[in-house]
Amino acid sequence: MRAAILALLAGPVAAGTFTPPQGCTAFLTVQNRGCIVEHLWTCTADGPGLQWRGEIDQRGLVYVGQIDVEAQWVQSFFLTSGDREALISPAPDPASFSTLLQSGLDTYDFSLDTGEGPHRVVGFDRIAERDVVIDGERLHRTEYSIRKTDADGELIYEAEGSEYVSETHGRFFSGTGDVTRPDTTFSYDSRPVDFIYPGQGGFLSDTPLYGCDALAAGYVTE
Repeated sequence: MRAAILALLAGPVAAGTFTPPQGCTAFLTVQNRGCIVEHLWTCTADGPGLQWRGEIDQRGLVYVGQIDVEAQWVQSFFLTSGDREALISPAPDPASFSTLLQSGLDTYDFSLDTGEGPHRVVGFDRIAERDVVIDGERLHRTEYSIRKTDADGELIYEAEGSEYVSETHGRFFSGTGDVTRPDTTFSYDSRPVDFIYPGQGGFLSDTPLYGCDALAAGYVTE
């Protein structure tokens, strides 16, 4: 399966349509604000509860990541930089999707294996509002705080904001946030707008629909 994912990363996205790797089945497309469209899929060779997400912006496919049944970041591929991350287990305080749903709060403290050594990730997710409906999809809105540091304890980034969780799909969907890096700060809004299922128009489209004009204008003025 790793070879199939690497082939997906190396290959171009077919014009107009995203195609998951061989042996995998896509089950959802999400059009987000911020000029992002993402696709979710599962693969027959993977263990139970594992699922994948691919993220496409104006440049094409920029990210592919896998999570498990607890929504832990099992592995991530960042196409623009060529970086890869993999979860180091066991963790001092593993992220737990089930704990978040049951208690309304989940803290975490785990590390990722990267090309630069281990990166530590510490933070929390808290359910702030239950049963929010977006495009017919029942979600819970969360508040989060996260801090990521390198092997020397130096800040990579920290962020606070709001996301959404889906009990149906066992995962998080993006939201809004404020991010601080050592050399810059910025805000983002990539809240979901459309949830598109197989057989519906726009399923597996590789074209982001929302916020792209504003993003392009921002590039021009920089």
